[in-house]
Amino acid sequence: MSIPAPATGIPTRAGAWAMAGIISTLAGVFLWPRFERVTLRKHAAKACLAIADLVEALRANDRELPRLLEAARQAERAARQAYAATAKRPAGPTRRDRAFVQLLTEMQRVVDIVERPFQQPRVSIRPCIAEGDRLAAAIVSALRRSADVLTAESPPDLRAVDQARDLHRAALDRWAADQLRAGRPVDEVLDGLDVDHTLRVVGYVTIALATNAVIAAGGRPDDAVSLPVTAPRLEGLGGAAIRVMRTIRTHLEPTSTVMQNSLRVAVGLGLAVLTARMLGLSHAFWVVLGTLQVLRSTALGTGRTTVQALIGNVIGVVIGGVFAILAGNHPLVMWAALPIAIFVAAYAATAVSFAASQAAFTINLIVIFNLISPAGWQVGLVRIEDLAVGAAISLVVGLLLWPRGARRELARSLAVFYRAVIAYLDRTFDRVLGYEPPAGIDPARRPVIQAAERAGEAFDAFLNEGSATPLDPETAGFLLAAGNHAILAGDALDVISTRMGYQAGGCPEGARSVRAQVGILLNGFTRLADQLALRQPRGHVEPVSARALRAAALDCLRRWRNDEGAGRGALAVVMASEWTQNLARLQDDLEEPVARAVEAARKPWWRTS
Repeated sequence: MSIPAPATGIPTRAGAWAMAGIISTLAGVFLWPRFERVTLRKHAAKACLAIADLVEALRANDRELPRLLEAARQAERAARQAYAATAKRPAGPTRRDRAFVQLLTEMQRVVDIVERPFQQPRVSIRPCIAEGDRLAAAIVSALRRSADVLTAESPPDLRAVDQARDLHRAALDRWAADQLRAGRPVDEVLDGLDVDHTLRVVGYVTIALATNAVIAAGGRPDDAVSLPVTAPRLEGLGGAAIRVMRTIRTHLEPTSTVMQNSLRVAVGLGLAVLTARMLGLSHAFWVVLGTLQVLRSTALGTGRTTVQALIGNVIGVVIGGVFAILAGNHPLVMWAALPIAIFVAAYAATAVSFAASQAAFTINLIVIFNLISPAGWQVGLVRIEDLAVGAAISLVVGLLLWPRGARRELARSLAVFYRAVIAYLDRTFDRVLGYEPPAGIDPARRPVIQAAERAGEAFDAFLNEGSATPLDPETAGFLLAAGNHAILAGDALDVISTRMGYQAGGCPEGARSVRAQVGILLNGFTRLADQLALRQPRGHVEPVSARALRAAALDCLRRWRNDEGAGRGALAVVMASEWTQNLARLQDDLEEPVARAVEAARKPWWRTS
């Protein structure tokens, strides 16, 4: 559109694009090809091995657990950072791409649950049942085989983990019943249940992790094992089409960073084409290119990039102009300089700075244009003129459309994410505690996944801003990871009530006590969501009472000691209280990071500190 042409020019342009594409493809294949998928899978495989060592130490209560926890955390972070830094990462709608993204999330979840176990710091008893050892061994084997399948070796045995979890559940129930009948204090029995319930949750997440590893490697998971809700179920073009539609529907929201960035670019390019046509600028495509080059997610970032682009181009015109004058109209000199100019332009773009890349790119253009149609150094002035117009358009668009950039949108996206998590947890806790009947996949889960995806995109945009910000990436990443951990809690509670059939009907008093604490917990998360949405929190929220939760669980275990029929209800209360305490600790850890995110979101767009 910036350079109008008749319909007869279509074959010429299409042919030129095709030729450029073929040459670029050949260069990419034969000149140091980069296999992004292979590299990313190797990073993920290393993380799986580190997590396997961590789980092994968890079961053995090894003194090396803190060191292995840090090693596993660093490994899974390295895998996620490698994914974020890869230009052509597997982020498409295909089943394999979606599975790899989920794999990274599951690795983080395993480390999170080991870092925040259910048991007290120094428990007095651990269930020494053979089924627990076999479950731990199956989990460790599955994690190590997941690393193998990611590097083109044999797949993990998902059925072994699934069967080990079922056998362990029955054995743990028998152990608790036997200990209660034998007269062991109920608080010691509760401590033992907490220890093995941590292992069970790790096993549940491991099935999801291993399933996604198999799919990401191009394999097919065992049909005998029920796929976790996080695994992409539909294969082929139909599955990809459905995932595309779901992604589009997810981001058709005003709060979506993808929607905002797309609208910002669309308006900017539209204005660039219109301005270039109205002013009749020569080489009008440079106006469009200039708009694309400097447009950023914040007005401040766009302004800085504009200054860097103009300075870089002026330097490039000076250097390129001197070279054009010295070289004159000697094609051999220009041809000799061309590969050097192209190399420097490509190298400076990633290894030096944006301003340096603009200077090198301008020199490259002067050389190319003098080879095609000798114009001397004056072509550089045209480049600066058109770039200035494009940069000015980008600056105007950046000021008018979401000038604060990703830091405010990240806070708002996290607020929406947390509210969706609250609704999901409310439903799943009610099912375990017997206030709602168990059903299939909770309809509240789809909105929470959509909100998580929007928050993830906002986090990616925040990281890609590349400028100084009052909110550090580690804090922002923790806020996002906290929401994902809460989804894990909801998924686990849903499995407890729906698949395993545990409900607190046999211990209604304990269920009421836990439900009261769940209400306090969810009110606390609502307060955090209000803060992130830049709203004034209402009233005061009291902290969750760990003493009340433990008392409810102990009362239900005492009831079980006297009434064998109350066992499943007592265990439902125990598991619900465990997750409530786990999420309450997470909520306490969120107070300071949320305050930092809110402070950053409230600052004017021109402030960076």
